Amino acid sequence: METREIFWNISPLGELVFYLLTVIVLAIFAYGIYRHIRRILQGKRVSFTVRPLWTRLSAALANIAANKTILRHDASAGMMHLLIMWGFIVLFIGTVIVTIEYDLFQKILGREHGFWVGPFFLVYELVLDILGALFIIGLVWALVRRYGLKPPQLSWKPLDLVLPLSLLLIGVTGFLVQGLRLAATASELGYDPRWSPVGFIVSQVFMALPVEALRLWHLVLWWVHGALALGWIAYLPYAPKVMHILTAGVNLFFQEIRPRGRLEVLDVEGAFERNEVLGFQTLKDLSRKDFLDLASCTECGRCDANCPAYLSGKILSPREIILELREHANAEFPTLTPSLSLTGRGWPARPGEGQKQIIGYSIKPEEIWACTTCMACVEVCPVYIDPLNKILELRRSEVMIQDKYPEGFTDVFKGMDGRGNPWDMPSTERLVWMKGLEAPVAANLTPTPSLKGRGSPPALGEGAGERFEYLFFVGCAASFDPRTQKIARSVVKILQRAGVSFAVLGEEEGCTGDPARRIGHEYIFQMLAKQNIETFNNYNIKKILTICPHCFNSFKNEYPDLGGQYEVIHHTELIEQLLKEGRLKLTKEIPATITYHDSCYLGRYNQIFDAPRNILKKIPGVKLTEMERRRERGMCCGAGGGLMWLEEDPGKRVNELRVNQAQEAFVKEKRANGRTQLVASACPFCMTMLEDGIKAKNAEFENKDIAELVAEALDVP
Repeated sequence: METREIFWNISPLGELVFYLLTVIVLAIFAYGIYRHIRRILQGKRVSFTVRPLWTRLSAALANIAANKTILRHDASAGMMHLLIMWGFIVLFIGTVIVTIEYDLFQKILGREHGFWVGPFFLVYELVLDILGALFIIGLVWALVRRYGLKPPQLSWKPLDLVLPLSLLLIGVTGFLVQGLRLAATASELGYDPRWSPVGFIVSQVFMALPVEALRLWHLVLWWVHGALALGWIAYLPYAPKVMHILTAGVNLFFQEIRPRGRLEVLDVEGAFERNEVLGFQTLKDLSRKDFLDLASCTECGRCDANCPAYLSGKILSPREIILELREHANAEFPTLTPSLSLTGRGWPARPGEGQKQIIGYSIKPEEIWACTTCMACVEVCPVYIDPLNKILELRRSEVMIQDKYPEGFTDVFKGMDGRGNPWDMPSTERLVWMKGLEAPVAANLTPTPSLKGRGSPPALGEGAGERFEYLFFVGCAASFDPRTQKIARSVVKILQRAGVSFAVLGEEEGCTGDPARRIGHEYIFQMLAKQNIETFNNYNIKKILTICPHCFNSFKNEYPDLGGQYEVIHHTELIEQLLKEGRLKLTKEIPATITYHDSCYLGRYNQIFDAPRNILKKIPGVKLTEMERRRERGMCCGAGGGLMWLEEDPGKRVNELRVNQAQEAFVKEKRANGRTQLVASACPFCMTMLEDGIKAKNAEFENKDIAELVAEALDVP
């Protein structure tokens, strides 16, 4: 019959010892898992966006099965992981099948055989041999990649070698045991050994040895293989890096599906009244999802390889943020030993010690203030760990509870709190950019005088919102910065040429509050947001047009939490729509080679990648070339997270790094006579940073917003 003896060459005593060791190992494993679950459940409950259970499960399983998130940004590493993962899974399933066959059918039910016979057995042997070989290939690939190719984002700790090497030894000894058994039982096999192709090849190496030697080596290597496998299982819950085997899938299942650009609304006033912590001060402030993130990190370094702060030489490392928090959790809630005492909400602490503040104990303040909030680390993480959210929550605690932040933010907060803009400019200056343009102001379109002491506002449904289609929200940068004012002027000319009905708020416009929120001052954000929502309601605003991706993100993803529901459109989306409808005709040729810079808040945050590129392709004379870092992997300009108002150290400026990448894109294209080179952008902040970088690097190209290029191609004076 086509099957084989399961415990061949193992005595009854050896079998008993193996089972006892297995029980001990499973107990150690279970205790480690219990400790992890207990730690995760200490976190605060978190409410997830409503999504059917099957939708979550199917999405997670599809991601795991195809390694989508790993292959997405690194095909080589993704294929390597795919071989190891599926080899591991299939070998594990194979072990479960053998266990069911032996323990259930043969031992408990007393049958000679169960289902592990005939064609099923032959296919089983073939599949496990093939996947076992791929498992070994994947592990060798991993070792060569780490220690031969040495990608800069990978680390070289001792554990980084021990873990894959131990798995490799398990795989190799497994095939050696199989080959020795096949060689020793060649004359009595009830099936063609070539159904085990790898084992059969190995057996040919040992065919010349006497049966006694084969049995001895088989016995020795069987125990070596078993001890390695059992030891690996026992150690798995206590090796933080390897825990991702168990937690990554769970993390994928619980991934947050709310809009990427949305932060959780805090009850700031209530927290102050109740003397509660805002943000993350100690580990007890973390959520269950945060602790699951800590347990899921594989230390692959993709976040560092894509972090603009890290790449420009700053202290911030998204990977280290997660690892530092994990080490902090290990110190205060170790997985190897029971907690010695319980405090507060049941959080374990050592006798005489309270909770240590995260900033100062495990994370340096300089780390969180180097973040540009570009979300590159979140985008590339294969298991959806969110270092950015943790950085922002730490900022919230530092700003609103500790009152500690870089000195450069003092004037920013003062300006937003006092005059409604981070430049601390008077509201009358918001009309300067309109000089010479006939741009309609909402207050002038109402039947009665509007706000700011000029009479009562119009009743809802009777305001200017019914007299124009779009509120053109200019934003602070384009209102006060002379260079970016040109973007706003170009947008007005485009709207007028296309016959789009619009109006601006002028003096009544206020900052969206995005800089305050990303820096960590939730109170100022909510104050400004509520003021804007009240103004919008007074004018019955339904549609908002923005030129700033930060404003766009706030209105679209964050204002709804405060009652502001609007249809929000970025100027690149509207221009693309107008071109498709034939309301704009681009006739003037612009002989230029252009590379487009993706804004983080427009691209990664809101997935608007195609509209700007489609516009550029429609401009006569334009040749579009792409930077290596583009779309989802686009490089930040360095202005996000409030860093627009902080001075970077020389030699560590993100904008200069981005300008270098633009130069590399132009090098690929031969410069034709009469053709200029341009970096196109679609964000006022990006424009400021890129132009500063161009000047610093003495680059031979300039930067223009897409609206400026379109206005030029329309031949608008």
